[in-house]
This record gives sequence, C-alpha cells and structure tokens, in this order.
Amino acid sequence: MTKVSLNSEKLETAIAQIRKVATDAEGARSAINLQFDNADVDLPDSDFSADALTAIDSLKARADEIESCKDEIVRLNETGIASMDADGVITYDLPDTVTINSSTDLSSVVQAEIDAEKAKNAKPDELLELMNGSVADHQNDEVYAAAFADAMGPEGMADLAYAIDKQRQYQLENLPDYDPNDLDTDYATRWDRTNDAWLSAQAALSICFGTATNSSAWTPQHRSEYAEGLAELVTDEDQPYYMPLGFNLLLEGANRTAANTVEVDGEVGQAGGVFNKYFLLDLGYAVQAHEKTCDGYPAWQSQRMKTPSPEGNVGDWDPMAGILTAMGRQPDAALDFLAPAVDDRAIEQTVEVDGTTWEWLQGRGWDSTSFEALTAAVAGASEHRQLTTGTKDERAAWITEQAVVDMAGRKGSLWTDTSRQNAAVVLANSMQEIDEAANGAQRSGEASDFNASMPAGWKKGHEEEVRSLLQETLKDDIALQTVSDAAGRYASLRLDSSLDTLPEDASYEDAYDRVSQTRNADGRLLGYIQGAAEKGRGDAAAEKDATNQMILNAFGKGLSFIPGPQSAVASKALSIAESYALDAAGDALPSNAQQAQDEAVEMQDEVEQRLLAETYVKLDERGLLPPGAYENREGNFYSSYDGWMKQDSGGDPYIDSGALLSDPDNLEQFNGWIQDDSDIAGVSSDAARASEGFKAGVEAGKR
Repeated sequence: MTKVSLNSEKLETAIAQIRKVATDAEGARSAINLQFDNADVDLPDSDFSADALTAIDSLKARADEIESCKDEIVRLNETGIASMDADGVITYDLPDTVTINSSTDLSSVVQAEIDAEKAKNAKPDELLELMNGSVADHQNDEVYAAAFADAMGPEGMADLAYAIDKQRQYQLENLPDYDPNDLDTDYATRWDRTNDAWLSAQAALSICFGTATNSSAWTPQHRSEYAEGLAELVTDEDQPYYMPLGFNLLLEGANRTAANTVEVDGEVGQAGGVFNKYFLLDLGYAVQAHEKTCDGYPAWQSQRMKTPSPEGNVGDWDPMAGILTAMGRQPDAALDFLAPAVDDRAIEQTVEVDGTTWEWLQGRGWDSTSFEALTAAVAGASEHRQLTTGTKDERAAWITEQAVVDMAGRKGSLWTDTSRQNAAVVLANSMQEIDEAANGAQRSGEASDFNASMPAGWKKGHEEEVRSLLQETLKDDIALQTVSDAAGRYASLRLDSSLDTLPEDASYEDAYDRVSQTRNADGRLLGYIQGAAEKGRGDAAAEKDATNQMILNAFGKGLSFIPGPQSAVASKALSIAESYALDAAGDALPSNAQQAQDEAVEMQDEVEQRLLAETYVKLDERGLLPPGAYENREGNFYSSYDGWMKQDSGGDPYIDSGALLSDPDNLEQFNGWIQDDSDIAGVSSDAARASEGFKAGVEAGKR
C-alpha cells in the first residue's frame, strides 16, 4: 500500500495558484504578441508564441488533473473508506497492485473501492442493484476490474459469487404466488425475471473478474499470486466449506457453455468472464498437483463433506468444473492444458502430445455438471483445428480425437443440452472427419488441393464413434444447426477449391464437370447428419419435418457463408454456435409444434436443389456461365427472373444467391431455367448424384 495524505483546502489553494500562473502567462504572451505586431517586427525561426501557448495549456491541464485526483480522494473520505484527521488531512492507502497512470485510472480505483465495500455489506436488493448497476457498467474497465478484485481479495470474490447464487435460490424458492404490487404479472413471469436478474449479476461478477486477470494494471507476478490465493480456496480444507461452490461460480458465471452465451430477459448476453490464459493454467496446474499429491480425499471433497446436505451436484463442487468451463472460453488455455507438447521445441512433423493431463481427467468421476465443463474445454481446444505452421492444429487434432472417442462412449443422463452444444462445437470443428465417416473414405493431403488445405487430421477414422456422438449431440436444436452450418461451409469451400484449380481457359462444361464430382460427397455428408439426427431424436413425422427444416436452413446458411481471409474450412465453430444461440433467444428457431402445421419437406429434393443452386451461384461468381445463359430466346435479359437474376450498375447480369436460396418460388424458377435454357440445358443431368449421395448418407447416419 502507498499512503496518500492531503489537505483538500491547502491543495485547492495550490491549484488556484497554478491556474493564476497560467492566466498571468497567457496575458503576458498576448501582450508580447501585440507589441511585436505593433512594431511590425518579425522573429525569424522563432516559435515563441506557439510554444508558449502549448506550455500554458499543459499547465492548465495539469491543474485540472490534480483537481480531479483531489476530488476522488475527497469522495473516498465522504464514503468512509479514507479518513480525515482534526487538521483536515485526508489519508488513504492506495493499493500498490494496480497501476495508475491518470486521474481517470484513479477514478476507476475509487469507484471499485466504493463498490467493493458496498458488496461486502449489502442487503439482497442492494447487492442486486450494485451488481447489475455499477459493477456491470464497469465490468470491461481494466483498472476498475483489477481494483475491485484486489479490494475483495480471492476469498471475497468467491464468497460474493456464492452469496449471489444463494440469494437467487432463496428468492426463487420463496417467491410468493402473487405480488400485491404487480397483480398483472403471473407467477412464471415473475420467476423468470427474478432468476434472470440474479444470473445477470453472476455473469457481471465473472466478466469483471475475467477483465481483471487480463488487465495491464496487474503485473504478471501479481496475477500469478492472485491465482495462487484463489487456488488455495479449493486445495486447503481449512477454508470455509462452501468455497469450491463460489470458486466455480466465479469462473463459470451464469452457465457452462463454451459459446459463453446466456439468455436474460429475452436477450442473449455474455455468460461469464474470459480469463487470462496463464491465470487459468496456474489454477489448473495447482488443482492437478494438489490432487495428485494429497493423502486421502482432495480438499474440495473434504469441504463438501463438512455439510450434512451438500448443495447441488458433485460437479458443482469440483473446481475443475469451473476451470475447464473458463478454458472453453479461452482456447489457448484449453489447448495448452489438455494437449501440451512433450517438447515445446518440436515442430509439426515431430510434435508428440503429452497425454498425462487428459488421462488424469479421464480417471475422474463425471456427473452431468462437470461433464458440461469437460465438453466446454474440449470445444475450446478444438477451435485450433486450423492449418498453421506451428503445432497447434496437430495438438488440437489429437485432443479432439481422444475426446470424441471418450464422449461417444458416455450415455444416458450424463448428457444435457449444454454438453450437447459444446460437443457440437467439437464436431463442427472436425468436419473433415465427419465427411470421411459419411463417405467411407480416408482423405489424404496429397490427393487434392482441398485436402491439403485441411488442418492436421486424426490418426484413425472412428466411424462408429463419430456416428454415435452425432446421434447423441444432434438431439439439441442449437447443436443440430451448428453442425449443419459447418457442413455447409465445408461443402462450399470444397466447391470453391475445385473451381480454383480450373485452367484459365476452362469452359462452362469443364467447370460443371469438375464441380459435379463433389455433389455426391456433399449429399452424403448432409444425409449422414440428417440420418444421425433422425436416429438420435426418434422424431415422429411432424417433428422430423421440423428437424429437416432446421438442417436445411443451417446448411444453406453455411453454403452461402463468405469466408474471410483468415477463415479455415470449418473452424471457429464457437462463433457459429453463438449465432444460433442468438437466434434461439429471439425465437427464430421453429418449434416442433409450429413446424407440425407446415407441409412435409421432401428432403432429398431440397438437398439437390440447394447444392445445385450453390453450384450455379459459384459458376456465376467466376464468370463461367455462358453469356447467353442470362438471355431468353429473343436475346433479352430474363426480366421474369428478376427476383434472383439481377443486373449490377453496369448492366452485367448476376445471380443473387441470398434471394435465390431464401424463396421457394425463386428456386422453382431456377429449376426451370437450368432445364430449359438452351445455353445450359443438359449439362446438369448428373445433378441427381447429390440426391443419391444424400440417400446413402441418411442410411449410414441411422445405423
């Protein structure tokens, strides 16, 4: 701590004197300028006037800065955090752990100190208002977050997380049947509002803490020391018994989704903090070392046994649940913890993965709560399945292969919608292996440019495990759409790759022959996903229609995806999952009840249409369609197709893929066009290969 003492009255006098000097200097500068102007004298190579003005403005700014700092110290005294003696001298112990570079930083520190003091003593309603008010407002302020975490301390932060959850549970359990002050709102709505308010508070605390661990206001040494103090809460059984619960809540926030989303009041927000990689690794290694060396039960289990009626599931107490959840939202930490290299100096051709941590995790007991956390961490690590020059994609391939085999063998009540959504991210980032399973083929990077663009693959195919995991995972709507969207992106990029290898003088027929070779494989891929979903869900007829429509919509969205310069084939699936979580919160996903009223979807025909339409869109984008394809028999532009066949500002025709794929009537016109137009008719005769592939894929996915 650094002791700061000031007499505000004397400091105000000093500030006034500084401002008087600035005012006098400004007057002198003006007088000098006037005299030179009247004398009509030039001072060559002199910047006196400009330099003087800069110095004066700097002096004024310094006075303002000192005054702002003085005001913040006075504010601390007014709240009782600082103290004043009989002579009017205010004394405040400024924390050394937070770097302060300006009055703005000091203001953040002061607000954090005030809020931390309130949090320690707040009543339930005051606490809820504080967390969803000032703390939420400052949750991304690095200086505030670091100062708040320091003012609370590791135990105080965990205790606060636990208190928020206890208040949430208490208020939900004791919610009255009606509210005399709100008679128009039913019980269910009031329950949801209460739950959402406390979940929002839990999320704000976790986000704020994550910001603190990434703050430049903390030195690496202090961050490490803080992690050590936090880990002691779950590795020292003499700590309060409930500390493991608070520890996990602090790291997880409102849930254990790898996509880090939570629905609150009908809107999707951030569920928890994104923590510093090294902070999480320090926590993980500390718990691992403790459990490997302790005699008897780990401390967190001993803490749990201190209470006759432990709250929640065992996984709520297991500190690895909080750590692994947070790692799912920090892919670098997840990969380095789950799949470190034996030798950090290894290159991609020689890297060997150290599997001891994964073996240790496999040997633990998992319930539905902690399994959500495990799937989150693997989902985070799988985000590194992108082609790189380092070893990340090799290590990511290793851990996803291990995890898919492990997860495929876990059945029954262990699975929740959250763990399915997390596992879907793993599968979406492993689309090349799903494609291999669907097509009964082992891809080789030497066989094609497309295969060579893939990140490192698995050592084995694991067709049975892939199919089994898909059947379990795709029971959830968000998981189903995440995987289907990734499949669409994969198929689209495979099509792009086949077109990119064409010679410059390739004809329309050459181009179509080339891309048609991918249609059967793409059809099988989508059919495989549909078959696995059908088998896993056991849908009735109407529900099957809803499932099929979700698959088609997501697959079509993926087909139309325009990759950025850094995008890989199917990686970054966390962002895909997040987008469908947003859609779900906005009720954009059709429910089975709604879809049951719709007409049945002829899945094979739809797949054929979607893939064929995407093929022609890509041929159009590359200028590979014959010029006459856009003209009717009279040589005029197809005005009757103007809903999807359009002209740019220069009059050149093009196919609007969004308009084409979003309107069934446009697709019907498209089908008539490719069958009847003399410039392109006949070339699409092998389009049925996609339909045939889809049918075969469905059967394979349902086994």
